[in-house]
Amino acid sequence: MTGIADFPINAKWPASFPDRIQLYSLPTPNGVKVSIMLEEIGLPYEPHLVSFETNDQMSPEFISLNPNNKIPAIIDLNGPGGKPLALFESGVILLYLAEKSGQLLPQDAALRYETIQWVMFQMGGIGPMFGQVGFFHKFAGKDYEDKRPRDRYVAESARCWVA
Repeated sequence: MTGIADFPINAKWPASFPDRIQLYSLPTPNGVKVSIMLEEIGLPYEPHLVSFETNDQMSPEFISLNPNNKIPAIIDLNGPGGKPLALFESGVILLYLAEKSGQLLPQDAALRYETIQWVMFQMGGIGPMFGQVGFFHKFAGKDYEDKRPRDRYVAESARCWVA
């Protein structure tokens, strides 16, 4: 693939600025991580809203970019070696953008791995636990007589908060 038109997702979300990183996401806690990173490092990007209300994440166009049908995802036409690169999963996108920009990821190996461990902690701990707390409190908590699942996520989120 050499241009944005070669990506099936472009049929649903056409790029107005194909020279920019294309971001496919929406403003959820997980969805904003990449846009915050892009703003912090100053790389130009074009956001595309993937609406859960209309099940955009289940469309063939989106699944062509992320077969796991989760936001966020990106296409960088100027990826490594000047070749297009499509990525999904917020953690790997954050690491990629840090390396691409030369920012927020130390060159020193020890400091680099210390930074990566905190990214992984957020991806595997903070993000999922806080997401489950939000789900139980906003959507499902009142529907379940057994409050142990909700309480487990609340307790684990509190533990992660002090880590």
